[in-house]
Amino acid sequence: MRLTRDDDRARRICSLALDFMNASSPLRSSEIARAHYPGLSADSFRRAFSRDRSVLAACGVVVAERRVPGEDSLWEADHARSFARGAELSATEAAALELACRPLADDPTFPLADDLRLALAKVSRAFSETLAVGRARDLAPSRILETLCACLTDQTAALATYVDARGRASERTLAPYGFFGLRGSLYLVAARVSDDGSACENQTRTYRIDRFTAAKALKGTSFSIPEDFSVADWRRLPFQMGATACEARFLVDGDRLEEVRRAAGSQSSFEQVGSGAVWAVDVSDVSAAASWAVAMGIRPIAPEPLVAAWRGILEGVTHDVG
Repeated sequence: MRLTRDDDRARRICSLALDFMNASSPLRSSEIARAHYPGLSADSFRRAFSRDRSVLAACGVVVAERRVPGEDSLWEADHARSFARGAELSATEAAALELACRPLADDPTFPLADDLRLALAKVSRAFSETLAVGRARDLAPSRILETLCACLTDQTAALATYVDARGRASERTLAPYGFFGLRGSLYLVAARVSDDGSACENQTRTYRIDRFTAAKALKGTSFSIPEDFSVADWRRLPFQMGATACEARFLVDGDRLEEVRRAAGSQSSFEQVGSGAVWAVDVSDVSAAASWAVAMGIRPIAPEPLVAAWRGILEGVTHDVG
């Protein structure tokens, strides 16, 4: 992922804001120049810092100058003009906020669910009590997810232990690229990393978060996310998680075609047949593909084990109804 000049400036603005908000005493011009404007002349620093102070003010952090004769200028955040005073939410407002956010906080496919729960606990005592009950059970998975999220943000490789679908555990070095959720589970798209720290070609895979048993950041082993990477390209249908077992072909009627196209994304192909189409798609779990076909109202035409599984589901439904 190539950083533009705007990206660099945005990072500098954020760093300046954090420094001024957390500073316990005024900052000297020379300190600011060394930390945030290395390599600039004195005049260039003054111009750049002046422009950045305008941006900080627009973001709500007003930086004021304190002149000391014969010394560097001192700079500090103007607390009266920068920071809002404390405010209390009413019981009704806190309840409304909790009600709106709880589904997302309880969603296992949302990577920042723990952070949201902690934020909600600060505004709602009832949510804090609920959080205390659930934290012990979810602590280990949360720590692993927190580590992987931090590695993605910092673009630092992770050394992780993963248990595959066959129950085999292995240790691997991964470069996390992105997360997505599917049917109540959270998945990570990551590339294997070689000994020299570079991503292995054609070794990008999808990993289910709850199958990681350990993860730690490998400080000093950094990576770059490919410019053309999009996590949307890695989303799979429910029957596509795992190694490919076969290519399936489904007959899709015209009235179901648009819905199936939306669900399929870019991971398959369609061949127009009359008002409908024959849909070809890779399948990892034949039984899950048969169930999905029944739910979607489409008919598998190959391979035979998939057709047989689909018929078996329909016959079972018919028997139950009868």
